[in-house]
Amino acid sequence: MPRADYTTPPAELEQLGDAVRSLRKGRDLKQIEVATNAGLTESQISDIENARNNPDWLLATRLVVDGLGLELRDLVEAYEEVGGRPARDR
Repeated sequence: MPRADYTTPPAELEQLGDAVRSLRKGRDLKQIEVATNAGLTESQISDIENARNNPDWLLATRLVVDGLGLELRDLVEAYEEVGGRPARDR
């Protein structure tokens, strides 16, 4: 099975990345800090924030709960919030 091509990522994936970035910056954390807390790599965090990786639920849960110290509902709220802003404002 071929890998997904995210040369032009779906809008939802960009919105997810923007939401994760917004939550991370809101907690004044660096990507490496989130990665370490979640048991992930800095590259994985970067790829999610830049819409180069479509994380499964387990990875997203680890990222939000362990990495950011938040709850999944916080990600949903941030996702909805950034979805209402034009991409240039994110």
